[in-house]
Amino acid sequence: MNPAVKVLVPALVALLAFLSLLLALGTARAASLPIPPPPPTPFSLDQLKEMWENRAKTGLGMDAIPALYRPDFLSVYDASLSMEPDELVFVVEYPTGLVRVYPQRIMVWHEVVNDVLPDPSGNPIRRDTPLSALDGFCITYCPLTGSVSAFYAMAGRFPTTFGATGELYNSNTLLYDRATLSVWSQLTGTALEGPFIGKRLSRIQVLWATWAGVMKRYPEAQVLSRSTGYRRSYGRDPYGSYLIAGNYYDDLRILYPVSFFDNRLPPKKRILGLELEGLFGALDKDMVRRETVVNTGLGVTPLVAVYDHVLEAVRVFDTRVEGFGTPLTFTLFEGKIVDTQTRSEWDQEGRCVYGRLRDRRLKPVYSMDAMWFAWASFYPQTIILPEKSFTRPQALPPAP
Repeated sequence: MNPAVKVLVPALVALLAFLSLLLALGTARAASLPIPPPPPTPFSLDQLKEMWENRAKTGLGMDAIPALYRPDFLSVYDASLSMEPDELVFVVEYPTGLVRVYPQRIMVWHEVVNDVLPDPSGNPIRRDTPLSALDGFCITYCPLTGSVSAFYAMAGRFPTTFGATGELYNSNTLLYDRATLSVWSQLTGTALEGPFIGKRLSRIQVLWATWAGVMKRYPEAQVLSRSTGYRRSYGRDPYGSYLIAGNYYDDLRILYPVSFFDNRLPPKKRILGLELEGLFGALDKDMVRRETVVNTGLGVTPLVAVYDHVLEAVRVFDTRVEGFGTPLTFTLFEGKIVDTQTRSEWDQEGRCVYGRLRDRRLKPVYSMDAMWFAWASFYPQTIILPEKSFTRPQALPPAP
């Protein structure tokens, strides 16, 4: 055989295999939901390569922690038969209006749920429907760092599903996508190895809430079923409990190396991590719970953090309202959230329900639940919010 042919044949075979993969995945997204652009990565290629080289091997192999794919869901009524009121859950309000709930006691055993939304027409989705025709999402939880995040299930232009590699960086789960085998940090959503190194995943908000609150706020929600096809002790958490002191979730143990340790807060302090225009902030969730309303800001963005007493969750909003000249500031007056500029009343979901600004909405700001040590190890430049000592106004100013 001609030497040139010997070289070309393997190359052509590889090219055909790659083209077949593209055809199988679909290079154009046919699903219905637009995908917001991800934020730019804050890490250089050299930093990402260093992360990859310093990852921790746990002894677990790829998919040893089994991800779920297109799992079953229950009604709130049916799910309540096996859940406790104070049980922790993760809530995703999808752009279509659908609300799905992912119990922490299931997520701790699987860490990754590859979910798809129902067909808007109401038709059942065939199991062999190509990924490019589905609105897919990846909901992830890392128990070692207490971080929960959700992403659109797209690696670049490729619809995909995700799994756990069994390795960690900064004690945080490393994910891989099955389309390109790129490896992604669960906390940052950044690829640190593979074809998409340096790229990020587009995010969707997850609320860390309680089951009692979900039953009140979202009675029509769909709840991840324990019928996963795997035999796991879904009634217990192998790491302990967030509700009881004296276990992994509140002690000083950090089981795997971290690249940077910041002692400004206790290592397992539960914070909301914020990322805006290249700046990083951390809100103490306990402080927001105590105060209900916390006015703060990150860079040039004025913010308010609000404690939702029904869900027992924290939401963060941009306080700039379209058509109103100045950012709003908020206070708690007679048990109600009121802006000090117009005395309008707002609910915990950022809607004005009474007053001059009625029916206006505050823009939600993406935030992420995590333990302080993990967030700070990735983002050592984090600003603890609010930067200045916080004092909530005790009375409203005179009416304008």
